Amino acid sequence: MDLVSIMFNLLILLTSGVGLVIPALDYIVLNKRPAGEKLVFGCLAAGLILNLMIAAKITDKSVLHQGTIIIDRYGSFVSIIVWLGALIVAIASHNQAKDWPTAPTYYSLILIALVGVEILIYCKDLILMMVAWALVSVASYVMVGLKKDEPSVEGAVKYTLMGIAASSIMLYGLAVIYGVTSSTTPGVATLNPHLLLIGVALIVAAYSFKMGVVPFHGWLPDVYGGVYPLIVSYIAGVVKIAAIMALLRIAYPYSGDLDGRWTLYLSILSVATMTFGNITALVQKNVQRMMAYSSIAQAGYIMAAFSIAKGQPYWQIAIAGVALHIATYVLAKTGIFIWLSYLASKGIGLNLEDVAGAGLRKMPTISLAATINMLSLMGMPPLIGFWSKFIYIFLSILRTNPALALIAFANSAISVGYYAQVIKQLYFPARENPSIPYEKLPAPETVAVIITALATIILGLGTATIIAKMITPVAP
Repeated sequence: MDLVSIMFNLLILLTSGVGLVIPALDYIVLNKRPAGEKLVFGCLAAGLILNLMIAAKITDKSVLHQGTIIIDRYGSFVSIIVWLGALIVAIASHNQAKDWPTAPTYYSLILIALVGVEILIYCKDLILMMVAWALVSVASYVMVGLKKDEPSVEGAVKYTLMGIAASSIMLYGLAVIYGVTSSTTPGVATLNPHLLLIGVALIVAAYSFKMGVVPFHGWLPDVYGGVYPLIVSYIAGVVKIAAIMALLRIAYPYSGDLDGRWTLYLSILSVATMTFGNITALVQKNVQRMMAYSSIAQAGYIMAAFSIAKGQPYWQIAIAGVALHIATYVLAKTGIFIWLSYLASKGIGLNLEDVAGAGLRKMPTISLAATINMLSLMGMPPLIGFWSKFIYIFLSILRTNPALALIAFANSAISVGYYAQVIKQLYFPARENPSIPYEKLPAPETVAVIITALATIILGLGTATIIAKMITPVAP
């Protein structure tokens, strides 16, 4: 067993072990909610260090557990971003979650869900993917309802019901694929392309539920737009990556066999998703719901990159763009929803008029950091969102599917309209909201959002191209 394998196994054992022991320690031994917080923070910090060590050590690929886990540079980069996102949420939770009666469960679920996400980042086996998918799904369903208020309970019920439907579809799709390939390894050739198309279409639909792809998005506005924003920052910024990586690792290897049919299927999903998400976000007056529909639109951009089938020209550039856009998405959505949770914790409403003037004098630091994240989602240079969306995803599809590229460009222009509405209210209000209190520094939420903004800037200042070159030769 090589060093990379040892570090990965240690990462999984550490995270799952601490996640399982937190409720017992809080309830039996210490009876103090902060114990879970300290354990989670220490575990996430140690896990991030292990991920960085794996990234430094990996050269090509490491095969673990008889080929069910493949550790490569692509997955290593995504894993670092995911763990950073989880650590940022843990930092932001210091003030807000400590008084929750469900705090031990909350901290435990952060780690348990992260174990499933981590496995899906590297998974190359259909059976292991099913187990990890179930782990992530159940943990996220419970997490959504932790606040136990009406929006949380309603969101949890819808999320669970839609998730069960997605899992059922996925299982049927996997059964079809196994039936025509007789293998649990993705990408194995088949003599029956018609049945393969049905199986792949079903599992893409299942992953699309979790990503919020239209028409499988029905649960997302109520969860992202109604549940307490701190919890949404983790569900949107970390858990959603599990579906993206499952799509990449399990479904995408078959794209070359399906060729034009794959491209047509994912192009239709991409156009419907980005168009619906952006247009609906444009008419929202509540900032949280606006960001919920924005998350749908972001899924559309990622589906556009996936529409370039494996083996087609520029497919590796598009897939490298997916990794970079995961970084854009995790940093921006985590930061924005933490910013919204900070506003909510101060008794500030989340409608556009409620945040009027917050960026001028009352909350300049956290508002500026949130603004940087929104500019990144717009694709403003030189932030990471510019590189991931325009340079890698849009330009790669422009050379292979010009019609889809033009629609994506048009949708990106639409998105500027609603991000600009929020920024305008923060800095150029017709009338300030006098009920906004002054921010107190250094608040944990402010520190968390600043980290996301700084990472967004650093990754955009030349680092994105270096990372893309490192991961492109070994893109799945």
